[in-house]
Amino acid sequence: MLVSFRVRNFRSFAEEQTLSLVAGSGAAKESRFSFPSDNTTTPYLLRSSCLFGPNGAGKSSLVMAMAFFKEFVISSAKDGQEGEKIDVHPFFFDEHWRGQPTEFEVIFIHGDALYQYGFVVDEKRVLSEWMFTNPHDPDTKFRTLFQREYDAAEGTYAWKISKTHIRGEKEVWKTTTRDNALFLSTSVQLNAEAFKTPFDWIQNFLRIIESPQRLSPGFTAKQCLDAGWKDRILRFLRSVDVNIEDIYVKVTDPIDVEKLVFTHDAEDARDKIIKKLKNMKRIDVELSHKGKQGDLVSLALRDESDGSQVIFSIAGPWLDVLDNGYTLVVDELHNSLHPHAFRFLVDLFHNPIINNKRAQLIFTSHETSIMEKSFMHRDQICLVEKNNHEQSQLIPLSEYKEGNIDSFRKSYLDGRYGAVPMLKDFIDG
Repeated sequence: MLVSFRVRNFRSFAEEQTLSLVAGSGAAKESRFSFPSDNTTTPYLLRSSCLFGPNGAGKSSLVMAMAFFKEFVISSAKDGQEGEKIDVHPFFFDEHWRGQPTEFEVIFIHGDALYQYGFVVDEKRVLSEWMFTNPHDPDTKFRTLFQREYDAAEGTYAWKISKTHIRGEKEVWKTTTRDNALFLSTSVQLNAEAFKTPFDWIQNFLRIIESPQRLSPGFTAKQCLDAGWKDRILRFLRSVDVNIEDIYVKVTDPIDVEKLVFTHDAEDARDKIIKKLKNMKRIDVELSHKGKQGDLVSLALRDESDGSQVIFSIAGPWLDVLDNGYTLVVDELHNSLHPHAFRFLVDLFHNPIINNKRAQLIFTSHETSIMEKSFMHRDQICLVEKNNHEQSQLIPLSEYKEGNIDSFRKSYLDGRYGAVPMLKDFIDG
């Protein structure tokens, strides 16, 4: 369960910004908007959070920041070599920030404890890294699991690793950790039991979709082959008013890689391409509709509307997230979706009966219809806008004292709070 995500000096974010999923007293009273966390530090967490703002405000930059954070944790220890540059992107529009490091921190709950983990990096090395934890026991205080700080004058790291709570080959983990890799990633690669639980949440429970339109239908198609799943997918699609009678999934044999012809430019990558394709099966999906005479007419998924394709591709991952209590981050969720379908997807996370594993949804959108009739609580809405220096800022709606969310929607569209496009007359020629 995500508690908060903090970023500093990444893409359009310069000054430190924090996205919080801690429920205020109002949202905490309604199970539709929040759930108990089991940790006294943050007793209630939000089921969803929406980021509103105009194009170019920085909504996607926040999703990219979370994606970079996750990928670097997963791969920094295994994919890089000593001396390789870290592909980080500091704020570009200010010489001061271009020369500063980038910082990330996430607070989350997994297993029987809350974790606070973060790191500071530039393109050369990890400059700082830390992890603290607070078990669910109300009598237990925050514990420092490890800290790592680069001393530029000495060219070495200062380390602090808990002797009480961390068992294992701590010196081996330290000496094996490269300057451009994370200690968390390295220690887990070396079977550090104490760090497997927080690493598991980052790797498996934090799910990020940078664009629903780029989401492959393959996951949903494969689920349809499992017992009971096709009926669930059908019910899901029909609930969004995608009028289909059946789903047909056909799996063909792997590609005959020996018959592939490679261009001269691709020869160097030949072995990697063959290895990737060798056991890859082709999956074709058809959706059947009832024709005018009552007969069933099948249509290839690629020939369906963009909206139907997106809904089909989303169906499997959406149910998987709800079944397992994952935290899902989606950029531009409303794309190619009717507003009613969009609301349906969000509302599944608000339903305590369906979402009984405490899954969370974080999404960006321009679709303000979800602000109507208390569909979302004010704690769940965050505005994203840029200041006069092109720096993105996160502004929680809870900072405004609007009487109710419906009146806020009107005021927001009127431009009272910013975070809307400032349109001007178009003069051609």
